[in-house]
Amino acid sequence: MGIVKQRAVCVAAAAFAVLLATGSCSHPTKPDPPPPPPVADPPRLSCPLEGISRATVNAGGLAISFDTPSVTGGQGTVNVTCSPGSGENFPIGATEVKCTATDTLNRTDNCAFTVTIAKLATLSKLKYFAFGDSITAGEITAPISGSIFSGAGLITKQIVVPGSSWPAVLQRTLQGRYASQASQISVANFGLGGEKAINARNRYLAGITSVQPEVVLLLDGFNDIPGGADGAASSAANEVGIMAAEARLRGMRVFIGTPTPGHPGSRQIDPFLLVDYAGRMRALAARENATLIDFYTLMLPGASQYIGIDGLHPNELGYAKMADIMFQAIQSAFEVR
Repeated sequence: MGIVKQRAVCVAAAAFAVLLATGSCSHPTKPDPPPPPPVADPPRLSCPLEGISRATVNAGGLAISFDTPSVTGGQGTVNVTCSPGSGENFPIGATEVKCTATDTLNRTDNCAFTVTIAKLATLSKLKYFAFGDSITAGEITAPISGSIFSGAGLITKQIVVPGSSWPAVLQRTLQGRYASQASQISVANFGLGGEKAINARNRYLAGITSVQPEVVLLLDGFNDIPGGADGAASSAANEVGIMAAEARLRGMRVFIGTPTPGHPGSRQIDPFLLVDYAGRMRALAARENATLIDFYTLMLPGASQYIGIDGLHPNELGYAKMADIMFQAIQSAFEVR
């Protein structure tokens, strides 16, 4: 039998077999190809909405490491890149970090967040020495418990409240502002009630030798000038000048305060004498190249609020005001820019 005829017989036999099985003369069909694999959704990138905030004492900024933003969806391997990248140095201020996710189909998604670096305030001088009399010690006038007004007025007593003194309040203020240096900041209070400036030199010298401060804060003379004689004021000013010169020779910065203003009361100093002594302190500060702290001028408008009922010693609000005035002067002079 020829090859062609033989093939025809085979085809006929196959068709007959199909007819017997299906009752139809149709040819057998090929199976459908498998469906293509599903395509994942495009990538979706999620950055931290709150961003990142840090603080540093370094003016050059801070290296910041952060987690790679989370991603969902995407086909195959999804690559996430950020610029600037994790671990890089971020400058002071706000920097936007831009991130991109890319899948194997080259589909992308973007997000961004902000890294904010704050510069912590710091001081170049940390050790302070406050020297003076009862107004440095923190003496206030308080009514005696249960007392009533007598013919001479309310019966009072003088008490020292160290925690309310302007050096104590100043120390707390400095430690709050310069938190990274709080453990290093100190304001030694060498106030002594009743002492005259003309008698204070030895105690002063012993104090600065012991403490070895970087900055000396001088407010002295209240007990010298009430007598009214020019000699008392000039002698007190001369002693404060000796104190300032000694500190300067030892490499210490010096701040000199004018007296606080008075207010009507049993111990008020004659305003003329206060004005005169304030003028002497201004001249002394200029001569000794010291920083002037003009308590008199700055507190005079609010003297009725700041001076206690004896007319001489500040009250707690007055001491807080003094600390604020001194703080602003220290901030201006020693805060690192």
